[in-house]
Amino acid sequence: MVHVGDLRPGDHACLLFGSDEERASILRDFVRGGLDAEDKILYLSGAEAEPLGLPGVPAGRVEVVRLGEILSGRGRLEPAALLWRLRGAAERSRREGYRALRIAGDLCAAVHDYGDVRRLLRYEALLAEEFSAGQALAVCQYDIRRCEPAALAALASAHAGSVEADPLVRTPELVVARTYRPQGLRLEGLVDEGAHRCLRDALRSVAAVRGDVSLEMSGVEFLDLGGLRLLMTFARARAARHRAVELTGLRPHLRQVITLVGWDRTPGLRLGAGHGRD
Repeated sequence: MVHVGDLRPGDHACLLFGSDEERASILRDFVRGGLDAEDKILYLSGAEAEPLGLPGVPAGRVEVVRLGEILSGRGRLEPAALLWRLRGAAERSRREGYRALRIAGDLCAAVHDYGDVRRLLRYEALLAEEFSAGQALAVCQYDIRRCEPAALAALASAHAGSVEADPLVRTPELVVARTYRPQGLRLEGLVDEGAHRCLRDALRSVAAVRGDVSLEMSGVEFLDLGGLRLLMTFARARAARHRAVELTGLRPHLRQVITLVGWDRTPGLRLGAGHGRD
């Protein structure tokens, strides 16, 4: 798993998304990263509507290819034809002076049966070979709501890794990333007085989540009392809306502190499975 903002030319990753919100968040980070890095952006879309939804993209920086333009007469994906189209776009981007071609594609519309999956796997293999030159990078998107689990597993294995949203917080001491399955945050590192403001802002980013919120804590090495109070305050606010906050992956010493102080009885708080060891 890699943050989408850490992708570099030559990378070929996949995004298995389960909601439009998850897909849109990661796609925005991917496009913004391309604008900052002076990349040309190519989007493969199965939809008729504008797929990016990102205002302020300069004219000429994004090329949109509708999936229907590259299907055979029988409506089947032709891997070689698609690769030829991408290769031509990459060559144009180099002539125009861009660093690389940045490709994002929602290919679920091309999946109808096992034969389509085999063609997609062929396309992914050709794409990986093409990217070995380091002049393009891609995130191939697959909707887990529309593809069979076996197909998703095969398609995921055709990529070097998967991407997730860029962290909401990234300091030398603390990383906080948004999660979507389940909805919530993943915390890693140290939470001391200097990190309280960052943690508070991260919690606010998921305050509008309609269901329960999960805070994955297995990577938290230190959490001071001020940080714990922020979590308890967040849980009480969720309880007022009849929602819960679940802390998962807590290290034994943190779980013990919460229990000794009596905060395990905080309204809206639920202690999930622990880390297992300190």
